[in-house]
Amino acid sequence: MRIFITGGTGLIGSAIVKNLIAYDHQIIALARSDVSKNKLISAGATPIPGDITQPQKWCADLPDIDAAIHTACDFSDAMAQMDATLLDHLIPALTRPKQHHSGPVRFIYTGGNWMYPQTNAIPTSPGVMTAVDETTPFDPLPEFLWGLTGIKRVLSTANLAGIVIHPSCVYDTGDKGQSGILARDIETAQTDNRVTLVGGDDIYQPMVHADDIADLYRLALEHAKPGESYIGSAINDVSTREVADLIATHFGSENCQIDTISTADAMARYGNWARGLAHNQKLSSAKAMQDLGWSPRHTDFAADMARHAKTIARLGPNSRC
Repeated sequence: MRIFITGGTGLIGSAIVKNLIAYDHQIIALARSDVSKNKLISAGATPIPGDITQPQKWCADLPDIDAAIHTACDFSDAMAQMDATLLDHLIPALTRPKQHHSGPVRFIYTGGNWMYPQTNAIPTSPGVMTAVDETTPFDPLPEFLWGLTGIKRVLSTANLAGIVIHPSCVYDTGDKGQSGILARDIETAQTDNRVTLVGGDDIYQPMVHADDIADLYRLALEHAKPGESYIGSAINDVSTREVADLIATHFGSENCQIDTISTADAMARYGNWARGLAHNQKLSSAKAMQDLGWSPRHTDFAADMARHAKTIARLGPNSRC
């Protein structure tokens, strides 16, 4: 397939580009800088100059494609308007008549685990812990309420084969120079011998490796029925305290400090999106596994942290987390 991607040099997007090219798909990706353009070319993709904040400058010239994947997000307060403006221009470009093939363009839109409630907020029988799945009603964090509008637009547009992927917290351990949700704490462990724990010891954040979530995007692109949504989570049983301990062990030095701060302090320090760092959840990916055959390979988080420490040591002190 000929596939267009936004965010193709980001954490999720770069893994998707690598994965799809390995499966012989042709990738066209948006590049807002020469650095991004060169990264995409090195990966084997064809860059299109443009920025998601100015879709009117490039959407009209988008070539005929079979599918599109939207992964670009900057977690800023402006993201709601940016995403709405992008869809205002991208959806008409994807639904215009095509010259070289028939049928609707397949369009994967990215949601996320913070679109769903905390696990302990779901009514259950006494003593029963119910995992969030695709049937759970949305209850997004206020900072991601805009995602509901995007999801509804993509799934309800005529002549567009909309599909939604909800990744859990994404991390990476490879040589792409990114660590995802772990990056901040890995950096402070290395530079200040300190890791920050948000909200306390009893919080569980579902996680997924970038390579595994890239597999899910490809499988959904190739096999999912239009209108379907899938949660992608591979690790549910590691607390944020255990994550902090592993980062301190592998990336800090002796007596690495673990500082606990409140959710309010995290929001003041990092931005309102940081409310999600104390969002306690257990997610089910049974639907993705049953419908699409998704089988995550990265399920041992402790082993991944040990491997990631070796990778960063090999890349050297100038590698980017």
